[in-house]
Amino acid sequence: MFKIGICGIGKMGSEITKRLLECNQTISVWNRTKGKTKELEKIGAKVTDEVKELINISDIIIIIMGNDIALDYIYNSPEGLKNINLNNKIIVEMSTTSISKIKSLEKIVIASNGEFVECPVGGSTQPAREGKLLGLIGGKYEVFKKLEGLLKLICRRYEYLGVVGKGSAMKLAINLPLMVYWQSLGEALAITTNNGIDFDKALDIMMDSSGAAKIAHLKTKSISDAMENIHNIKSSFNVSSSLKDMELMIEEIKKLNKEFHVINGATKYVAEAAKEGWSDCDASLLSVYINKKLNNYL
Repeated sequence: MFKIGICGIGKMGSEITKRLLECNQTISVWNRTKGKTKELEKIGAKVTDEVKELINISDIIIIIMGNDIALDYIYNSPEGLKNINLNNKIIVEMSTTSISKIKSLEKIVIASNGEFVECPVGGSTQPAREGKLLGLIGGKYEVFKKLEGLLKLICRRYEYLGVVGKGSAMKLAINLPLMVYWQSLGEALAITTNNGIDFDKALDIMMDSSGAAKIAHLKTKSISDAMENIHNIKSSFNVSSSLKDMELMIEEIKKLNKEFHVINGATKYVAEAAKEGWSDCDASLLSVYINKKLNNYL
């Protein structure tokens, strides 16, 4: 059995840790904010004080950070991976970042004698808790094969796509229609409410039509509740995270020297919502923000 280290105990990292502990895996964790590790320590995870300690006692290290600043600390700081001997260690990078960034992280790990696989995942906290994520793998095939036992514990499906960078490209592609959907739903509901149709009735009809995305059915109650109060509604993927991912998509699109009208327009809404205090709201509530904005309720 591999000894597994989890580097980054945010929402996803925490749920993946709980899942693996339930599967009787040996788990160690590290997080810059130590308070987040207390719950995991109580249920069997070993808490480490430094990244180097986590690396030293683990065979496979899953890294899942919220942004590139955090990734730079893990990889490039004096305590980071570039200054640690990673011989016989496998780094599994689950953070969502740019394709150029993920390739640079692979180079750091290889230079430090380690093995590297990217595995951004599709799914939010509940699928992570239930072992039902979608794994998108890029890296050397022989390294991927070493990880299949672990992937089976946390993924309902995992796909090996080829060299590093392809997993990140697939993750951004999956997220793009979803990011755009919440904005289109908001505009659609603005048409109904502006013409005197009750918001909840319009939302219910939308969910019973071809105008509903698969995930929307899981969000209808929180969307409805947010019309009265956007606070106290739990978020599995918030507006600020949406904005980060959409900016990564635009970065990739620019390489084509073409204009992608859909994502550019949708990103304007998200940037506005973030500035107006919706950053920590679930991304699905962008539909509420847009409906209120277009009906002059904000």
